[in-house]
Amino acid sequence: MPHFNRNRLALAVVATLTAGLASPAFAQETPPAPQPDAPAATQAAPAKEAVELDQLVVTGTRVQGRSPTQSLSPIDVFRPANLERQASADFTDQLSVVAPSFNTQRFPIADGTAFIRPANLRNLPPDQTLVLINGKRRHRSALVNLQAEPFGTVNQGSQAVDYGLIPSAAISRVEVLRDGSSAQYGSDAIAGVVNIILNDNAEGVRVDTQYGSTFKGDGDKWRTSFNLGLPLTEDGFFNLTAEYFESDFTSRGIPQANAALVGAAIGREQVPFDGLGQRWGDPNGKGLRTFFNAEIPLNESVSLYGFGSYADTKYNSSFFYRTPVGVPGVAPRGTLMVDANADGLPDNVDQALVDSIIAQGLDPNDYLTADATSPSGFVALNPIYTQFPGGYTPTIAADLMDYEGVFGARGKFGNGLNWDLSLRQGENRVYYKLIDSINPSLGALSPTTFEPGFLTQLERGANADFSFPWENSVFASPINVAFGAEWREETYKIAEGDFPSWQIGPTAALFGFGSDGFQGDAPDAAGEFSQYSRAAYIDLEADVVERFTMGVAGRFEDSSSFGNTFDWKLSGRFQATDTFAVRATVNTGFRAPTPGQINTLDVTTTADSNGNLIPQGTFPVNSPAAIALGAVPLQAEESQAYSAGFVYTPSDNFSLTVDYYNIKVDDRIALRNIAIAPGSAEQQALIDAGIPLSALPGQVSYFTNGFDSTVQGIDLVAIYKADFGNWGTGTFDLRHSWNKQEVDHVDTNPFDGNPVLDGERVADLENQLPNNRSVLTFDWRSPWSFDVTARANRYDGWEDVTFGETASFDAKWLFDLAVTFKLFDDRAHVTVGGNNIFDEYPDKQPNSVLNFLGAQYPLSSPYGFNGGEWYVKVGFEF
Repeated sequence: MPHFNRNRLALAVVATLTAGLASPAFAQETPPAPQPDAPAATQAAPAKEAVELDQLVVTGTRVQGRSPTQSLSPIDVFRPANLERQASADFTDQLSVVAPSFNTQRFPIADGTAFIRPANLRNLPPDQTLVLINGKRRHRSALVNLQAEPFGTVNQGSQAVDYGLIPSAAISRVEVLRDGSSAQYGSDAIAGVVNIILNDNAEGVRVDTQYGSTFKGDGDKWRTSFNLGLPLTEDGFFNLTAEYFESDFTSRGIPQANAALVGAAIGREQVPFDGLGQRWGDPNGKGLRTFFNAEIPLNESVSLYGFGSYADTKYNSSFFYRTPVGVPGVAPRGTLMVDANADGLPDNVDQALVDSIIAQGLDPNDYLTADATSPSGFVALNPIYTQFPGGYTPTIAADLMDYEGVFGARGKFGNGLNWDLSLRQGENRVYYKLIDSINPSLGALSPTTFEPGFLTQLERGANADFSFPWENSVFASPINVAFGAEWREETYKIAEGDFPSWQIGPTAALFGFGSDGFQGDAPDAAGEFSQYSRAAYIDLEADVVERFTMGVAGRFEDSSSFGNTFDWKLSGRFQATDTFAVRATVNTGFRAPTPGQINTLDVTTTADSNGNLIPQGTFPVNSPAAIALGAVPLQAEESQAYSAGFVYTPSDNFSLTVDYYNIKVDDRIALRNIAIAPGSAEQQALIDAGIPLSALPGQVSYFTNGFDSTVQGIDLVAIYKADFGNWGTGTFDLRHSWNKQEVDHVDTNPFDGNPVLDGERVADLENQLPNNRSVLTFDWRSPWSFDVTARANRYDGWEDVTFGETASFDAKWLFDLAVTFKLFDDRAHVTVGGNNIFDEYPDKQPNSVLNFLGAQYPLSSPYGFNGGEWYVKVGFEF
């Protein structure tokens, strides 16, 4: 439904601003109006490195020539040197180290989330931040984050962009707009916008190779990048980046309690992962990541441009440990043994089941073994248990295939009207493979390697953007008028897994079915699901009077699945003195549920409060299972936000900005988890809906609009450029973020009357990320052919609640250091550095269940738990 009430103010302001434009005329001699979606080559030339405080931005404004301190909204700008002088080869980590409002965590044993890292801006979900490449919307990953306890729930249910597919060697700069901008850019821009500007060098070759490891001696990382710039005619360019990387496992866990018992009884070499049972740490990975960026002028007023990417990366990580049969004091995994005492039948197994196997022309000995030596004498065994004397741990592997292409034309008419027409298409595929697992219903005939299927996210879009400076006699400057339209479509595809990964074998009622750990997608889960949207926007910005700048933007968007919405944004900046200015914004925003969130069907394994492994099934909201348990169609999330702050620039060498923000988000999408106990009303409702008893997981989940929340905070950025005379120059960069989230309201489930979010999920949302985070970077450029970068990161304390236990973790300081030596007239460089050089770890995890499962450090740690890392990097420029 349209949201007319909340938009009356914006409509009135638009009418007031445009009504005063008497006898407007296009400016014939005015410099070109802004091209916010253009690569850097089409913008005004950036300032020299010596005056970084005045670098220009194109995000959040459609006025050419704005610097971060002149913008109406808070914007951070990060250069390649900020990103590349780090141990990590992952852009997700690189950005989180330098931007305190941007956080990421590491989730081992969490399906695809172990490989595709979610990241939060301002403590909001990953998919509430819009990601742009050269000003154009980037397609999201095919992964929908479904992780539940014990993996943390801050990111649960999100489907966002995979930052890890973007090589830092392809980046000219990163602009982080810390302000809601749905009125300017559309869905997802609730927390803000991350705009990645690609390299546009028209000449030169740069090759970099980096190798490093952790202080523990594992987690080796190696990457090599290649960047090539070529001219296209006199004023055009073609820039290509290719990066290959490899990263090895890390392991910071302790032996899983049962794995330790099994290892002591039969030898730890029989237990997966050298007696640990499972691995808590980073996955291993390798792959290729490439980007290109190009533009060619056809004449003085028209250019063709294009950019795109291709990536092929592979990862693998472990799941939970499954206990074997026959070790005293260790209960076997239910996929290998089931107590049949209730049957009381001859041969210790249900004779009707044996008869049905024989009737199919099959040998019962391939599917069942009776064990009369057990204490009860009534135990049915899966014959495949003999292949796993020390138990088994499924390994999940993922092959990520990704491409994107954006092509367009832009130019300027003689009357001053700038135009930009573009088409884009991007696709992300996640191919899964499961190793060292079984389909327990197939007995001894089960394969141990499966292909559970693959997921695809396909997005297409078309944009028409126009702008011009509108000369008038009312305001102190021309009104920068930008307007345009957008069409976009996204399609989510679920491909059927191989037959054994979802096959319901003869003994499914006893042991379960499908590939254990990550069940394959059956034909009824496979499909192709699409939705599209159409939008039109207008964006006005002008100096209303001298020293006072105002902006107003409005966007109407119509979705094929969720009706229409109108969102708006008002911005203002008052230059009180030559050195002091105040700025403020107020805006509304929205995020439409994705086809992936609406249609995903997934069965994986999680742990309960006793450390037992249970299957968790996530079902589409329109499925019989979800509807039986109270699911209703999803609606768009909506936000109302405002910010206010000041800018202090007493000199060309110093700037200070402080901004307060408050973001209220209604109808937030949550993953509703419902336990399915034998004989419960929930189980009966599913049976009544036609779900076979043998197909019921231990927990059913579905997406719902479940709660409202408010996030507020203060961001501080202080930058000082020092001149040390004969000792060179230095830049001091201090950034601090205070952030607090509160859950305002939680809906109740219509099926059972319980809250959609339990108390643990609410506590995690409010406390699992640090409230305060600071980053202090000192970059010294010496006159003696070497540079030094030193950085201090402070993470405030945090809490998480898992399985009914609350754990608190203390604040920590992490220090990074890098020294770069420049050789051969600066055409070669060698960097020796380290992240977390004092080898700091988070506090030990006190949770008894997680300790039983082998986790000794908190999975919610905002800086991971690998300890210190060192690296050496060598680069050449030609």
